[in-house]
Amino acid sequence: MIFEGVILALVAVGLLWLWLRKPTSKKPGSNIQRSAPPKAAAQVDSVSKAAPEAAPESLRAIPDDLEHLRLRRRGELKEAEQAAVLEVCAAMPEPHPVQTQMAGGLDTPEELTSAVVTDAGLTASILRTVNSAAFALATPITSVQHAVNYLGVGVVKGLVAQAVVSDSAVDATPEQQAAMARIWQSACCASALAQSLGQELGLSRPSILATKSLFFNLGDVAMVLGLEGATQWYAEGVSIVDRITAQQQSSGANTAIVGAALAQEWNLPVDLVAAIETGFLPLVTKPGEHPMDGDNLRSNVIVYFAGRIGEIITYRGLRDVGELQLDSDEDPGLFHLPGHLESAGLGRAKTLLSDPSFRRKANRLVGAIVA
Repeated sequence: MIFEGVILALVAVGLLWLWLRKPTSKKPGSNIQRSAPPKAAAQVDSVSKAAPEAAPESLRAIPDDLEHLRLRRRGELKEAEQAAVLEVCAAMPEPHPVQTQMAGGLDTPEELTSAVVTDAGLTASILRTVNSAAFALATPITSVQHAVNYLGVGVVKGLVAQAVVSDSAVDATPEQQAAMARIWQSACCASALAQSLGQELGLSRPSILATKSLFFNLGDVAMVLGLEGATQWYAEGVSIVDRITAQQQSSGANTAIVGAALAQEWNLPVDLVAAIETGFLPLVTKPGEHPMDGDNLRSNVIVYFAGRIGEIITYRGLRDVGELQLDSDEDPGLFHLPGHLESAGLGRAKTLLSDPSFRRKANRLVGAIVA
């Protein structure tokens, strides 16, 4: 009996060994290679421990509307489409001198203050805005310098940009004015957050990130003023994917194309034109396939990141940046973003919004812009 028991045990062990050596069956599609961002082991470890996710992007299904979105680029427009873009740009008022200066600098409180106070009308508009019920400040702002010191360069730059366009677009309809108000609110939030993120992450020239974020919405303003029916694309709850899809179906172009063309028409800095034109790359490009690298990649990703936060604040009512869920399937505009942050070496940004100190600072900025 003992001998038979030993034989049976040996047979069982042998069968188990053969079963374990059998090749594992694969699910359909499991042989597709998915690119992962190249990272040093130490970098991956420091990011992965800090930012656990519900599910890696490679295991999540791409949202249908994002999967079917084909982002058009300026170089592929037909002659008639290019002419239509220039026609939209022509509907925009000529840029204010301060707006042009902001595109290339005015990065310090002193520079910005000096430029704004030379225009009495612009100064009055800024002070009227910051002292309005929308800001609900406990202490009245008495000068441009006071506004810059209290609200920061990024926020005041946004207010300046909003003021010069609103003052020029005197013939805009109430619907256009409402759409532009949302566009500029989103841009102001994005600009302020881009500068704060850049500073916290140790990136070079955070003020440049703020400027790129501020001007990225230039094409949206042009479309609202130059295309009939464009205001509906900027209603509350509209996602960035839905907006781009509607823009391309209606006009053959999108806000990145129009914004870059307008910035070029205004002779704004070449790097700003490029930043606008390539601003949607993190939306439609898979991590690891992004054509940029180094500082250019980091800049592109942070500007996109800040822009999406500004959009969610404006169009979806987010008021606490710490509640933003990057791995949520509710917003297709965020789908590729965690992977791009990793690829750019900015993985810490994924948890930065919930860091108590940064969260308070960011929410103060948002609260100053959004009542």
